[in-house]
Amino acid sequence: MTKILLITVGGSHQPVVTSVQSLNPDRTIFICSNGRRGSISQVTGEGRPCEVRRGSEVLEELPNIPTQINLGDKFNPETDVIALDNPDDVSSIYLKISDCIHTLKQTDPKATLLADYTGGTKSMSVALALAALDEECELHLTTASRTDLIRITRGETVRRAATSDLTVRRLLTQEIPTLLAQYNYPAAIAELEACLRDLAISDPQPVEDYLRLCKGLNHWDCFDHEEAWYDLEPFMNQAPLRPLLLYLKRVMGSRQAIAPAMNTAFNAPDQIPGHGYELVEDLLFNAERRAALDRYDDAVGRLYRALELLAQTHLWLRYQVKTGDVDVEQIPLALRDQVQALKSRDGKIQLALRNSYELLKQWPTDPLGAIYQPAAERLFDQLQVRNHSILAHGLRPVTATDYKQRFQAVIIPFIEAGLKAIIGNQSRFDPVQFPTPITINKYNA
Repeated sequence: MTKILLITVGGSHQPVVTSVQSLNPDRTIFICSNGRRGSISQVTGEGRPCEVRRGSEVLEELPNIPTQINLGDKFNPETDVIALDNPDDVSSIYLKISDCIHTLKQTDPKATLLADYTGGTKSMSVALALAALDEECELHLTTASRTDLIRITRGETVRRAATSDLTVRRLLTQEIPTLLAQYNYPAAIAELEACLRDLAISDPQPVEDYLRLCKGLNHWDCFDHEEAWYDLEPFMNQAPLRPLLLYLKRVMGSRQAIAPAMNTAFNAPDQIPGHGYELVEDLLFNAERRAALDRYDDAVGRLYRALELLAQTHLWLRYQVKTGDVDVEQIPLALRDQVQALKSRDGKIQLALRNSYELLKQWPTDPLGAIYQPAAERLFDQLQVRNHSILAHGLRPVTATDYKQRFQAVIIPFIEAGLKAIIGNQSRFDPVQFPTPITINKYNA
């Protein structure tokens, strides 16, 4: 496997020579200050540009660094030098080094990239170290006993810099918060797993905790409430997460209550009795998270399901009517002929979304039926966005405008009004969206 070293060059050539000889890369890229007095002369200068000094006294003059270490054909001055016009501009140096690393990764994806930040100005060292950390290069440092405060002279050794804990801190305080703010749990899980797999960490517990948290939220995001609970339950005693986990228990209670109406089984590992419509609220929050990721087709699909589930849940909890297999004995006598007309070839009476709401409005005192009747035409007009989408019956993608001006403006308010009309003052708890900033232990992500 090819090994490529990026190294900053300063006033002394010796640490650079030691580093290259010790690390023995297949290719070396020198980062130098430009100009007549710049360190670039130590790399490309003719004659004997490298000096060994004691104070102002020149003890020895030597050829340029590539010649000293016999790089020969392994060094190309056109491609293996990053010349810096301003060696004190951290930003421009960082960008040049990052661009170089990106090019190296594209031309040789399997290469091992090393970085030694010993030489050069402080800005050069900082820029190389930052770029190496960001691009996941091995970071090295050439050290020796100092005889003065000016520079390392002789007797140098090269060691790998311990950066794992710094990488962890940056991951947990910079990268993971960004992914949590986007509700992008798969990406967060991938980053945390890579951190545990690839780095030797002195204290892996915070990373493991965040990994478990993100896995739990991802399970919940995929409606796997049971697995979500097993992952998240250990965080119950952490104050910022407790309201969310109490809400998960109510969601699971709601799901267990509606399961018989769907002819499915769900045994909640834990639950708290609620108003029974928490699963509908859960779908609304899920749609909000999809929209935050600009996945509007997914968001619309979830809102359509929430609208349908609202009617299904209400028919079951209030009237014991299963929309997938209606028992006409549960229907008021005056409505039975109308419902019987919906019987399919297999003898089952099944209610689609519109049929469910049309049935509800036949009960004169039903709160959901009452708010549906004046809203029906506008409601189903907006649902054409979903029907024409590629995830339903058409090929048209749902745009941000479709979502915001039609679903957010019509469908969501209808569902929220329906919940308010049904639940009234039954709920003692507010529903909880997934938090975006999350604190575990000493880290705030």
